[in-house]
Formats: sequence, C-alpha cells, structure tokens
Amino acid sequence: MTSFSRERRWSVLPFMAVLGLLAVLLPQVEATGTRIPTPAEIIGFEPGTDRTLVDYDQLIRYYKILDGASDRVLLKPVGTSTEGRTLYLLFISSPQNLMRLDAIQAVQQRLADPRTLPPDEARQLITDQPAVVFINNAIHSTEIAAPHFALQLAYHLAASDDPETLRILADVVLLMNPVNNPDGHDLVVRWYRQTLGTPYEGTNPPELYQHYAGHDNNRDWFMFNLQETRVWGPIIFREWLPNIIWDVHQMGSGGARFFVPPFFDPPNPEIDATILTQITLLGGAITTRLAEKGLTGVVTNAIYDQWWHGGFRTAPYYHNLVGILTEAASSRLATPIDIPFDELGGHARGLPTAQQRYVNFPQPWPGGTWRLSDIMRYEYETALAILDTAQRHREQWHWLFYERNRRAVERGLVEAPYAFIISLDQHDPGTARWLLDVLAFQGVEIHMATEPLVVDGREYPAGSTYVILAAQPKRPNVMALLLPQSYPPRFQYPGGPPEAPYDIAGWTLPMQMGVHVDVIQEPLDTSSLVRVETVPPLRGSVRGEKATFGYALRPEANAAAVARNRLLALGYQLWQLDGEATVGSTVLPPGTTLIPQSEHLDQVVAELAWELGLDFLALEAQPVASARRLNRPRVGLYESWQPNMDAGWTRWLLDTFEFEYEVLRDADIREGDLETRFDIVILPDQSVSGILQGHRPGAYPEEYVGGLGDEGLRALRAFVEAGGTLLLFDTASQLAIEHLQVPVRDVLDGVGRDQFYVPGSILHLQVDPSHPLAYGMSPRTYAYFVHSPAFEVLGDARPVATWPAEEELLASGWLHGGELIAGRAALVAAPIGEGRAILVGFRAQHRGQSHATFKLIFNAIFDSAAGDSE
Repeated sequence: MTSFSRERRWSVLPFMAVLGLLAVLLPQVEATGTRIPTPAEIIGFEPGTDRTLVDYDQLIRYYKILDGASDRVLLKPVGTSTEGRTLYLLFISSPQNLMRLDAIQAVQQRLADPRTLPPDEARQLITDQPAVVFINNAIHSTEIAAPHFALQLAYHLAASDDPETLRILADVVLLMNPVNNPDGHDLVVRWYRQTLGTPYEGTNPPELYQHYAGHDNNRDWFMFNLQETRVWGPIIFREWLPNIIWDVHQMGSGGARFFVPPFFDPPNPEIDATILTQITLLGGAITTRLAEKGLTGVVTNAIYDQWWHGGFRTAPYYHNLVGILTEAASSRLATPIDIPFDELGGHARGLPTAQQRYVNFPQPWPGGTWRLSDIMRYEYETALAILDTAQRHREQWHWLFYERNRRAVERGLVEAPYAFIISLDQHDPGTARWLLDVLAFQGVEIHMATEPLVVDGREYPAGSTYVILAAQPKRPNVMALLLPQSYPPRFQYPGGPPEAPYDIAGWTLPMQMGVHVDVIQEPLDTSSLVRVETVPPLRGSVRGEKATFGYALRPEANAAAVARNRLLALGYQLWQLDGEATVGSTVLPPGTTLIPQSEHLDQVVAELAWELGLDFLALEAQPVASARRLNRPRVGLYESWQPNMDAGWTRWLLDTFEFEYEVLRDADIREGDLETRFDIVILPDQSVSGILQGHRPGAYPEEYVGGLGDEGLRALRAFVEAGGTLLLFDTASQLAIEHLQVPVRDVLDGVGRDQFYVPGSILHLQVDPSHPLAYGMSPRTYAYFVHSPAFEVLGDARPVATWPAEEELLASGWLHGGELIAGRAALVAAPIGEGRAILVGFRAQHRGQSHATFKLIFNAIFDSAAGDSE
C-alpha cells in the first residue's frame, strides 16, 4: 500500500518568491490567510482562451504551487510515461481526509473483499468513509479540453468556501489524473503552437500521440501493454478502487454538444445490474445540472454502449466499479469553429438528427460558434455534478460496491463455470505465463496446485498448474476475459445492415493468445491450492549430455524469436531446420533453430534458457535434415504520415521481441534502392488510397502530404522483383492485388455490410505448419478479424492459413455472413519476380493481444533473410 505524507518535496524559496511577485494580484484568500493563486496567475493566461494551450510543464507547475498553497491539495508522482515524463496523481479533499489517506485506502480495499468483512462491520466502516472519485483527463491527446478544465476545477476546490464545496470536500476524496498521456499532450501543444496562424492551424499532428498505440491507448485496460496503463492500472484496480471513475473525452463537432450516460444497448451480461442503475443516477444528475446552467445539446442513451471491455471507463465494470464516459463536441483544438444549426447532423445509434428534440435529447443546441472554453464549461459543471452526487449518496456507493463483490463470490460458489485451469504444459508455456501475469496484474486471484490435481480424469502436475476460481470478487472480469463473447446481433432495421457496436464484439484472451484454458463445470476440491500474488518467472534449462555440435531450440515459443535476435546480434551462426530431425528419442520439428558450438556459447545459452524460459537441447552431432542459414534480417516498417495505429502496434511487437528495424516514411520509400537496404518491408493495415495518396495537398505542410505515389509504388515493385519480401497486413493487401498483380482476389471486395460483417471478433483458423511462414504454429488456432479481406487464390500463390469450411467459424464476438469466407485463404504467399508478397487477411498483432498469430510475423521476417537449404 502506498504511504501518503504531507511532507513537501519542493523548495520553499521559489514558491515564496512567486507569492511575492504575485502578492498584489491574488485576490482569493483562504480562511487561514494563505493565498491561492489562480491558474491564470501562474501560467500567464486564462485556461480556455482562444488559440492558446497549456503544456504539461505549465500544468504540473501550477499543481505543485497549488499543493504548496492549499492543505486541500496533494500532488504525488506515481510513475513515468513511455517517453520518460513523470506521471502525477492529484488528491483533493478536506485537510482531515488528506491526513488519513492510508486509512481511507485500506477501507476501500476491505470493501472489495466481502469474504473477510461481515455486513455489519461493512456498514460500520461505510459510516465514516468518504466517497472516492477518479477523474481521468486527456487519454486522447487531441481531446485537449480536459487538462484545461481540470485547472479550473482544482482551483475552485482549493479556494472556494461555499457550502457545496465544503460538503464535497468533507465527504469525497477526488483523485485526478491531470493528463493521462503527457507525451501526446505535449506533442499536440507543440504542433498547435507551431502551426498557429498558418493554414494548418487546428489540425492534428501527423504522427501517433501515444508512441505505440495512438488512439488505441484507451484500448489497453485489460492487457496492460503500454507504460501508462501499467502505471494507472494497479492504482485503480488494486490500490484505490474508486467508487466513480470518470473518463473525459471529446467527439466529432457536427452533432450533439455533449454525450452523457446512460449508454446505448447492449450491456454486457457480466456487468452487475446496480452499475447500470448507478450510471443512470449519475447521468440524471449531470443532465439536470447542465440544464440548470443553460447548457444545451446534451444527448443520452446514444452512440456509446456497454458491451466492450478494455477502455478506461469500460474495464471498471468488470471490477465491480462504476465507470462513466462523457464526450464533448470538439473545436479545432483551441481554435473556435462556426456550426450553423441547419448543418448539425446526428448518429445512427440513438440520435437521428441534432436539429430535433427527442426524449434523450430534450434541448437542441441552437448552433453558432463553438470554443474550447465552451467544452470546458460543460466538463466543469459535469465534474461538480459527479462530486455532488458522490457526496449525497456516499454510503450507497460503498454499500453497493460491497454487495456487488459479495454477489460475485456467491455466484462463483453456485454457478458454473467454477474454475479455470491453466497449465504451463502446453504449446507455448511462456505465453501461458504471460496470460497469468496479465490476470494477476489487475488483481485477479490465482492459485497454484501444490499437489497433483485430478479433474475430470485428467491429472495436472503440481507446481506448474494454476487455477482461477470463479468464487472471487473479480468474477465478472474473469468471465469476461476467459470465456467467449456472444454479441447479440443487431440491425438498423429488419433486413437492413448491421448496427455497428462501439469498438469490438469479442476479445477472449486465451483464444487471442493461443493459450489452452480448461473450463471447469463442476465444483473443485481446493485443498491443494495456494494463493499466489504473482506468477513466478518461467525458467528454462539445457537438456541433453554434451553440446559438442551445439544446441537446438524448438520453434513453438514466441520467446524463441527473442533468443534468435540476441544470438544473431552477438554474431553466432544460426540455422533453421526445414524438415523433421530425430535426436535420440526427441523429434525436432521444422523451424527448429540450430546453433553450432562457438566461443562462450554454453554460457550464453544457459542465460537465455533461464531468462526467457526456453529449453535448449544439447547436440553431440549435427542433426540429419535440410537446413537454411539464418541471417540478421534487415526490416523496413512503413509508417504513413496519416497516423496509423496498426503501424504503432507493429513497432510495439518488434520492440518487445527485440527485432531491429527502420521506420520508412513516404520519402524514404520513394528514394528507391530498397533491395540493397532491406530483406523485408512491412506495410501495416491501411487503405490503398491512404498509402498511395496520403494527406491531400494543402491539408498539411508539404513534407507530410502525397503518400507513396507512383514513384513509391515503382520502388516497392523493384524491391520485390529483385528478391525482397513485402509483408502486407489486412486492407494493405489490396495494394498487392491491385498494383502488383498477385494472383489473388479479395472475395469481400465490394460486399456490403448487409451481406457480411465482422466488427472485431475472433475466428477459428487452420494453419499449414509445414510451410516456413507457419513453423512452430499449431494446425488449429485463432485469428482476429475486423473489417478484413478474405482471399481466393487464382494462380501460383500458396495459401498458408485458411478459414475453416466444415466447422463453426466464429469463436468469439459476432459474425454475419460467414459462409462468404468459409474455406477461403486467410494468409497467402505470392511470388513476384525473384521475391514475394505475403498477404495477411487478419490482425496478426491486434493491440498487442493476438499472441497466437505473432509467429506468422516473426517467421516472415526471419524467412526473408534466410539462405538456401543445405
């Protein structure tokens, strides 16, 4: 548990100097006589001023000064961002509450586990427990209003003595994240200041505002791949467990001014009913206050649903916490826009037009000028409505949280499934351990079998068998992550096109990761189980007698790619088996890595086995089988100036598994001569028009417009014809079909949503593990499909993976019209001159979650630089 102290970490002298300079300017004085500076007096302008933005250093400088000036405010560093900026958590409450934060936090944690807290004792604890509210600002960096309104809110709560404020401070502890993604915030502010007064004023930066994920940084709240989510995840889901979590966002400009819950249908069945009702209570309080203040254009029950897991406001549902979202219409960053009333539009989900009154849209906005300061006003009043509601219903918030946790435990005791078993004895033990770590990181309870466990006639070994019991407070999260989703089919009208869900329909982690999990449908004997807080690291070993020839490493583990990359970087010679080889009683499959004996190799292999959890086989003699020399691959990754999250996630994958690569922008490819610099060029998921044309001329400065164009296309063709490998993800595959004449047809090209629709789901996949691109793969696995192509092979191209034709295709989510792709190719290798194009018709690295298909990318990279068979 974090220990909180009122000790100051900043020098008193600079602060006093600031107060001296501002003494004549500071009219606001607390009852104690301490001056509370306004944000404008510290940063030099009023937050929300047209064409002016606050950068991260200015924000934190103000909060540090506010922390020194007010005993209602406490600022604490909690970690670092991807680019190394310090992340801070701001606490605002009464001085008495701030002095006992440790005790308040301890009660929050006790209420989260009803097994150790009888109801009467819970009632007693709740009597004096303030509500805990968490406000998350600007996870999406172009949604710039939130950090600015937060300055005003913090000042108001620190400086005001009106009855409402004092009541809130006494009964609520506010935890506020000033800026969730400071790297992106500063990127946006720099770009805005740089383009101010130019034709590009108010545009978004031409690069991702989170280094790897961009907008997808709000899609990482159950996987925790990103640095920021790894900082905030434990604070929210294990340490503080706030009663209300508010995620502050912005949306498009042309419709409603402000979205407020309740949400649109459907709700996920794992969400407790009281969460839905409490969200309705909050929505009513917010909309009523906004109406009182004359703020119009507010819509509820539209656009955003409660099905998906993984967002900042959606993940809390599965931890029995109340998460809400607001979405304000955007300006052009800090530049005002004019929107006539007759140009206001609507949305297919719940708001046909913003020009008409509805029950969920009672007072349309009249149109006019829309400013950053307008957004801030809606958000400021929303914050006070949330804090007021938390205070007024404080005991109810706590009791219902306690009751949800109690019901979760009770359901796990009487309803199937009762448990989930994950053994490390499977295809890729390291990825199974990764899944366990993901679950443990967010507070899911995990037990280890200390004795052999027999269930349904199967014996699981002690020490490497882990059990997730359903009877735990986080049961909804366990169910939502480990079981398949079945999205209820919804159509815009009978016989019409599907109604798109918000984000995705299915995400089942074991399927995405290729980890076998046994679902236990009967009560389990738990006598040999012991709770583990963290999953011990997986340790490999060196097997066999003498490594006279060297070592062999099997291809099944994703971590084998890391071992290969490290060995190649150290200069060791590597070979890859292209057929089976038998060594004693061991059969080595195709794709096995051979490492001939060399200086210090024994020590290096032992260290890799221990660190990466890999088993190496010592070889006395060279295996009898054909093999190819593995060379250090030269990888080029195309990244458009149209910010591309798929490119960012590809960089995450390559960095995580230690591949060296070079990012190629449009001009880099147009230069040509790629064949002398690269073995493989990767084109992430992007439309053909986006790749070739990019931003239109005049939309951005010249260096950011134009795409690859004809010149870049010729360079790619020359690269492939000279022997290079072009790896194309998802819709980028169409570039090879249309412009490189690969003998493949996308059977979904031109097919409407009314005939075929998959809004982010997991499908069964059949793989040919005898093909070098599929070495180490299981013949049957899963792939992530979202608006993807499907291929008919017409010539000498070879399918490596196909969608099954004789069995159920959908594994998790929603599939409409699956017969159109049944039996079609999902991954194709097509020769072009001396080289080839590899077309991948699914998200092989989806948000860093789809570990089951990572190897297809790794194999393509290594194969691109491999020599001929010997």
